[in-house]
Amino acid sequence: MRCSGAAAAVYCGGVNESKRPATVRVLIVEDQRLFRSFLENWLAGLPKFSLVAAVESAEEALGAVERLEPDVMIVDLQLPGMDGLACVQAARQMRPQLRALVLSSLTDPLSLTRVRESGVEGYVEKDASPEELADALTTVAAGHTYYSAKFAEVLLREGAKAQAVGKILSRREQEVLTLVLGGKTSREISELIGLSARTIEFHRANVMAKLGAGNFAELVASAKRRGLAG
Repeated sequence: MRCSGAAAAVYCGGVNESKRPATVRVLIVEDQRLFRSFLENWLAGLPKFSLVAAVESAEEALGAVERLEPDVMIVDLQLPGMDGLACVQAARQMRPQLRALVLSSLTDPLSLTRVRESGVEGYVEKDASPEELADALTTVAAGHTYYSAKFAEVLLREGAKAQAVGKILSRREQEVLTLVLGGKTSREISELIGLSARTIEFHRANVMAKLGAGNFAELVASAKRRGLAG
């Protein structure tokens, strides 16, 4: 049977197209090519979801949000240039109803605290099973929140340490420390949080002084002792 014309857009081959359930439109933002390919193939097996684009940077993601209007963004926490949380914040300026599920291998308390305070709807580690990832996406798409058991465990276990650090470092200094430990330069941090590179250097120097670190290696070691780095 061949269908054509206006009627075919509504009814064709015995299937009423107007009654098909709408799929959830998903945007994938992941800079690692192999993992991005895995996510594309995995999503193709979920009938309630459709892929609108898979991109490797925040800049590409923002263009896709504007053009394609996704419902959910699956986003890596660590991206070149603008990081995943900043990407979500910028994307929501264009599309406030956009929901976000963060994927990351980072499980240090400061990173997870940033995720929790950012307002994203979900967080899952990259080593989670495909089944858990599907549960997380379904939950987030349905208007609820999903944070992995490991996410909650780390924040509960390290809560006392994080609170202790909060008495030493200001909120801005904690943010700078997290980004420094993530490998960001002062210039990159400046662009991410909207402060001058000179101000970032000032905060960085304060952090190192307060944690008793004379160089980057000592800063990492000090952060690990306090449960702030993996």
